[in-house]
Formats: sequence, C-alpha cells, structure tokens
Amino acid sequence: MNYLWALGNINCYIKERFMNGQNIGGYKIKYDTCPIFVTYNKAEDISETINYEDYFITKDTFNWMSRNNRKISSPELEPLINYNGINTQLFIQKSNDEGIEFYYIGKLTPLSHRQVYRNINGKDQPIVNFRFKIDPEVKDELYSYFVND
Repeated sequence: MNYLWALGNINCYIKERFMNGQNIGGYKIKYDTCPIFVTYNKAEDISETINYEDYFITKDTFNWMSRNNRKISSPELEPLINYNGINTQLFIQKSNDEGIEFYYIGKLTPLSHRQVYRNINGKDQPIVNFRFKIDPEVKDELYSYFVND
C-alpha cells in the first residue's frame, strides 16, 4: 500500500498503486487488506450501475454496497462475509469535486450482510449490502461534513 497520511485533519492523499492503475473508487481485496473508497454525494447524472447506497447510519455504523452482479457466494466477497480480521479501511470523499482527495474514516468490522437486488436498466442485479462498525467513531465535525449538505 502506498498511502500518504496528513495526520492533522485526517486528510489523506492516495498514490494509486494498490489497485493496479484503476480509477480510485470501489474496493480491492489484496494482501489480506481491503481499502474501501466511497464518493458520498454521487453526481445526479451518475450511471445506475454505480449509484450505490453508501451512507452513515450513525457515527460508528456505515452502510455499504458491493459491486453489482455479486452474491453472498461470490469468491471476491468471501473475506468480508467470513470475516477473520481482514484489514478493512474506509476512505470517503464528499463528491467528485474533491479530485483524488479522500478522508480516512477508520477501520471497519462487518456487522451484517444481506443479498439484495437492484433494478438497473430494467433488470434485477444482485448486490451484497453490508453494515460495518467504524472504529474509532467518526468525529462530529467530519461526520457533519459528510451528512449535511
């Protein structure tokens, strides 16, 4: 991993090497690590295929969706479904206007998961919906920054 941390305000800049040249976003499980990158406020014209319902439930609980066409039986999700301590970290940017700037939110531990289906372009697509515990709890000012417009 090649993250550069600015510890004062938890602001983090990511040098993209972990995800093999992909755009920063989504997740990648590799080396017993799963960084999750979320754009909190999606653009209004975003494709239905990536308009995931990722949001804070509380300051210490986060709702997150896997990629489309994933089932609980998908090998890609096995380390999160059969959780055995994989290092899962959450990074969030408020909107795409922030470029590659993400805020480090905290370590995630799966609380639950369920199979759901989303109607995308008239077709039901499987996706796995996770609830995570965030450790430590998100600070008030950072939490407000994301959940308030």
